[in-house]
Amino acid sequence: MLYKTGDLGRWLHNANIEFLGRIDHQVKIRGFRLELGEIEAILTQNPVVESSVVIVREDIPGDKRLIAYIVPEPKNDLPDELSKILRNFLKEKLPEYSIPSAFILLETLPLTPSGKVDRRGLPAPDSSRENRQQTDIAPRTPVEEVIAGVWTQVLKSKSFSVNDNFFEQGGHSLLATQLISRLRHIFQIELPLRHLFEFPTIAELAQAVSMKQSPQGLQIPLVPVARDAKLPLSFAQEGLWFIHQLNPDQPLYNSPAALRLTGSLNIPAFQQSLNEILERHEALRTSFALEQGKPVQVVMTNLSLNIPLINLEDFPEQEKEAQVLKLADREAKLPFDLAQAPLLRVTLLKLSPTDHVALFTMHHIATDGWSIGILIQELSTLYTCFCEGIPNPLPELPIQYADFAHWQRQWLQGEVLENRLAYWKQKLAGMPTTLNLEKLAGNPPTNNQTNNQTRECAVQSFLLPTDLSDQIRNLSNQEGVTLFMTLLAGFQTLLYRYTNQPDIVIGTDVANRDRPEIESIIGFFINLLVLRGDLANNPTFRELLARVREVTLSAYDRADLPFTKLVEALRPDRKSSVTPLFQVLFVLQSVTMPAFELSGLKVQVMELNPGLARFDLALFMAETPEGITGTWKYRTDLFSPEAIARITDNLQTLLSSIAQNPDTRIDALEMLSESAKQQQIIAKNRRDRSKFHKFTKIKPKAINIAQQELVRTSYLQPEQHLPLVIQPNGEDIDLTDWASDKREYLETNLLNHGAILFRGFNINSVAKFEQVASAICPDLFANYGDLPREGKSEKVYHSTPYPSDRAILFHNESSHLEQYPQKIWFFCVQPASQGGETPIVDCHQVYQLLNPQLRSHFEQKQLMYVRNYIEGLDVSWQDFFHTTDKALVEQYCRQSGMDYQWLDNGLRTRKVRPAISYHPETGKPIWFNQVQLHHISCLEPDVRQSLLSNLGLENLPRNVYYGDGSPIEDSVMAEIGAAYQQAQVSFPWQQRDLLMLDNMLVAHARNPYQGDRKIVVAMGAMNSEQ
Repeated sequence: MLYKTGDLGRWLHNANIEFLGRIDHQVKIRGFRLELGEIEAILTQNPVVESSVVIVREDIPGDKRLIAYIVPEPKNDLPDELSKILRNFLKEKLPEYSIPSAFILLETLPLTPSGKVDRRGLPAPDSSRENRQQTDIAPRTPVEEVIAGVWTQVLKSKSFSVNDNFFEQGGHSLLATQLISRLRHIFQIELPLRHLFEFPTIAELAQAVSMKQSPQGLQIPLVPVARDAKLPLSFAQEGLWFIHQLNPDQPLYNSPAALRLTGSLNIPAFQQSLNEILERHEALRTSFALEQGKPVQVVMTNLSLNIPLINLEDFPEQEKEAQVLKLADREAKLPFDLAQAPLLRVTLLKLSPTDHVALFTMHHIATDGWSIGILIQELSTLYTCFCEGIPNPLPELPIQYADFAHWQRQWLQGEVLENRLAYWKQKLAGMPTTLNLEKLAGNPPTNNQTNNQTRECAVQSFLLPTDLSDQIRNLSNQEGVTLFMTLLAGFQTLLYRYTNQPDIVIGTDVANRDRPEIESIIGFFINLLVLRGDLANNPTFRELLARVREVTLSAYDRADLPFTKLVEALRPDRKSSVTPLFQVLFVLQSVTMPAFELSGLKVQVMELNPGLARFDLALFMAETPEGITGTWKYRTDLFSPEAIARITDNLQTLLSSIAQNPDTRIDALEMLSESAKQQQIIAKNRRDRSKFHKFTKIKPKAINIAQQELVRTSYLQPEQHLPLVIQPNGEDIDLTDWASDKREYLETNLLNHGAILFRGFNINSVAKFEQVASAICPDLFANYGDLPREGKSEKVYHSTPYPSDRAILFHNESSHLEQYPQKIWFFCVQPASQGGETPIVDCHQVYQLLNPQLRSHFEQKQLMYVRNYIEGLDVSWQDFFHTTDKALVEQYCRQSGMDYQWLDNGLRTRKVRPAISYHPETGKPIWFNQVQLHHISCLEPDVRQSLLSNLGLENLPRNVYYGDGSPIEDSVMAEIGAAYQQAQVSFPWQQRDLLMLDNMLVAHARNPYQGDRKIVVAMGAMNSEQ
């Protein structure tokens, strides 16, 4: 048999190759990568199967199912319950997620004219009744029918067999909560959430429900209450109300959002939609008053929303984005007066007739994450209808938040309350008062002197690799736990390893919408749960996961006890800077936000300043099509961005070790990535060198004295330590000899300062410059890109040929390629009569000046550099690659991880590179890239317009995007430019100046100039990341 590119196979034990199909038959379903050919090959091993085809069907949008089509062996009698037999047969050989959800019997497989299986011609599972198999048993009793109906609502699928597993059909903990709440309401029974884990099929759950049913059922229905009486606050509202009385001017519980609306905005329809939402949901038009010493809700009627319109059209284009961010930040920090409704503010910013920004701010006492989804869904529906003149199509809401608050007060009292409190008091007895986060945080931030009371927040995000995300889901399925439980156990392990505390207390959010009547109303339902992890006696991770499962399920069954009531009962020692009962929050966000679509508009959610931190450290994780994501929210007075990046690296390495070795004891699981190990080795070597230098300091005393006699050091400005200036103390000092003898001294100072300026030395030629650079770095680079050489030298280059009236923006040399110099030297042969400076910036300072959220965004997405080598427009590919052989260019591109595309008139390449790196010696994070040099927004307006008009965006000589190919916003580039501007150091060249840079620590630029100017360049200590 001949195999072609793209064929899949595997070695068998007898050394034969088994053909498994095509690589394009790899699929992903519910987060798992599957080889359809492997499932087919195993199916045909069963003696009753002649041939088979397995495909993924999505007959209902969003509902992907694995379906097997079977042609039975004609010589064999078909056994009863064939599907069950085949399913059990596959379970012995494949993981659970690879088992098809349906088996369809066919007489023959449909074929294409070429004789291949026509996969499009395979019938849908429900196309005929005879195709349903024996194990796809329909509900047989009234209880099973009701449960199946609720499954259909929650999982949004057409039908289920009574033997289907809820979690195998896409269920997760939030959907499980919805399912159980609806079953409680329908059957009027107390049904613990853990029952769904113990009885995950319709048949098993129906038996559990039947055993629980009683003639009395639940005693207190949730019904509307009269509005003429005093309306109590819910327990959660009451807690926030008291906090607000203590700090009425602090916007800690503001919930801001900003939407970019591109297109023709129908402002009257937009305002009408928001007012309709305000009318529908009492929580938004509720104020709070004090009557007879107790807070009460006051629901306002006939209330409308005032939406100010702020016109920014007259601002210059480059200032508009800054104004938007300024106004958004000001709006988000404006406190609410809880005695005044509404508790929703909306402001419209007009940048142009087709560009608006809508600023939303709600107080948390009136909303939660689930409520935001309701707001999005209703605004999308209402705006579309009102634009078309269609009346409100949304059904009336029979229950409002005030009804829930009244019901909660009636329900949660007496024996019910005492039982809940008794459970939590017993579970949390003797718990530690604090979690020692000092070692986790490392060195506290030195550049932030913020008072603890302000609790400034920063954000940093990350994405787990797809393979690791799949492995974590697979482990969860194998162990019968949810993804939340596995990730929580991993997070507990991380905290244990840093704190050495086996008693780890973490908080988590629960939606707390455990009744179907409240699923569609806006309000503050969310509750905090305290989860106490027992990591004593160094369990294996599998053992820890079992403990976490038990703790989590038990807590879920008592999740309706408000956090404020728990704090009131336990009375922990209160510190204003620490959240009561726990400092660290972990949340797996299962609420899927609906698509935000406004008729005729492109809607983009904008990133805002994170504001104030409610917890010392919070980790929010979520499942996405790209993998499992994580977002840290942390207090900037406790954690630095570098510490959070290190913790992220530790967590990812730990989760990988867990997925591969779940039976390893938790103190032996790997937490250091290879790069982190290398950083530790580098740091240790530096410490060892430092100790050695101190030990030998006395011996070279005469040399140090001689050094002080030969040269002197200073700074250009007393307060500015970039660059370090070295000057001779006499006329006859030979810099080549001195530098050769003081190489280690120069290395140390280059690391400390990033740049050294040699001024006043007798460097009287380019050849002498090359000697000096070679004395410092013997391996100068002799084959650099398209820069022209200087004279006969192979290692000295002219500076970049670029029009003298244009600036060359900040960049780190060759940081857009896989090979770049660690050191770079500039030698001034002739300074310009005017201008022509080489400004420099500290790349770590630029990193610190950027918004932490923006840094995180770039660290996660990286950069994609696109270059078009078109002769006459930019450098030709022949000049850049120093060859006319396309095969050699292609070989270089492949080895460099660079995509290439031959054009009729040239070559286009794409290369993804980091935007942020870590210095190999100092370990500091640095802004290391060429984003400003490549981005189209940084061109002069006339040049940009000319290039776009004549070439189009795709054919620009250079451009840069986020690593996924999406455009980098002009507003982002403006912030980067402002950081460079703030950090830059510039000085006029003097003849014979020699400037040495660490190319990773310092970026450089070039100012426009007049007159003759000659600067030559050398590079060395090449780094390669192939």
